[in-house]
Amino acid sequence: MFKFKVIIIISSLTLGGCASSSDLKEMSNRNAKAGRYYESIGQPQAAQREYKLAAKHKKKSEDDDTFWLNILWEIISGN
Repeated sequence: MFKFKVIIIISSLTLGGCASSSDLKEMSNRNAKAGRYYESIGQPQAAQREYKLAAKHKKKSEDDDTFWLNILWEIISGN
């Protein structure tokens, strides 16, 4: 019963993490789009800032996914 409750709690947190992860991916896409726009109008410094933000958001979203999957795997495997 305890393991079941823990799995439910972790599943809830994972779903919440996935929601924030998808938000970060969307932000990354918007930053990349803004970077392309700034490049097209001849503002390379602004484009570079947007590309850096896009990379940061993308990495953060991937790290969140991995973090929650690792926790869930540890609980399920019983380690």
